[in-house]
Amino acid sequence: MGLAGPAFAQTLYIANAGSNTVSIIRPNEGNSIQNVAVGANPQSIAISPNSPRAYTANAGADTVSVVDTANHALLTTIPVGSTPYGVAVSPNGARAYSANFGSDTVSIINTSTNTVIGIVNVDDGPISVAVSPDNAFVYAVNFNSSTVSVIRTSDNTVIASVPAQTSAYNVAFSNDGSFAYVANGNGGSLTKIQTSDHTVIGNFAVGSTPHASAVHPNGALVYVASYNTSGVVYGYDTTGHAQASATNVGSNPHALAFSGDGSRLYVANYGAHGGVIPGTVSVINTATNTVAETITVGVNPASIAVGPTTTSTPAAVPTLTEWAMIMLAMALAGFAALTLQRRRQTA
Repeated sequence: MGLAGPAFAQTLYIANAGSNTVSIIRPNEGNSIQNVAVGANPQSIAISPNSPRAYTANAGADTVSVVDTANHALLTTIPVGSTPYGVAVSPNGARAYSANFGSDTVSIINTSTNTVIGIVNVDDGPISVAVSPDNAFVYAVNFNSSTVSVIRTSDNTVIASVPAQTSAYNVAFSNDGSFAYVANGNGGSLTKIQTSDHTVIGNFAVGSTPHASAVHPNGALVYVASYNTSGVVYGYDTTGHAQASATNVGSNPHALAFSGDGSRLYVANYGAHGGVIPGTVSVINTATNTVAETITVGVNPASIAVGPTTTSTPAAVPTLTEWAMIMLAMALAGFAALTLQRRRQTA
């Protein structure tokens, strides 16, 4: 028996703040959606790179939910600090970090036991968090103090407080880890940080009320979501910081995530605050910077993540060896000869 070639696809995970769910979408299966109930007001979602787990920061419940992505079920709930708005998983999958806006802390979660093993005090109003690609540092973005707290993961110590601009909201690392980009929500700017020494090397103007940034896997462009009712996602050259593109998406784009190959940029459109109308995800073709598709999800999608590439094995396709085919042909020939002989005898 032989097997047909494997089918490859990535899976989208969306935290819906207004419906307290995670939507799981498989584009290769006609955008089929499964929803998993999590804690109240999930504002952020992160995927473990080496286990079937998704983590949501539930701002309305002071918890982090752990979702079993293989079985589409809530696995457990972890109490953290007050009003967790952001969550990130380390590249090695060993730790998860929640940014607790109300308690000015970052909780450190051991993902093997799903328990909090440490708490780090940071600046005022941590709203998002990201782990550097080399797993060496955690960047916590502090909305109220407009700073970034740099936590060294080897000893969970804050080693720097990097100034951003007004209402720092989100941070994204380049794939090589050389730079981090902070979207300043009310500053209309992007702060570029050199990660080798955690210093600001520039601030450049972007679209109004930037809520999220994401660096293309090739490092050439950084995309910014402009949070307003006539939502736009802008692309900027990471060298000269000139605007390279502008793509109209849904209302109030709130979060961004790239496909593994960078051919698609997924945008979570939050929609109206406190609404009951399902939100959307815009799928941008990065080759043309146009919306290729719009997917309806839960209410107020606040965060989006792309799961690691999964492999599904189609049904087995039977094949025959050369000798088996010869034997089959001989058997068929013998059967045909026998049938012909019987017909002659009865004629």
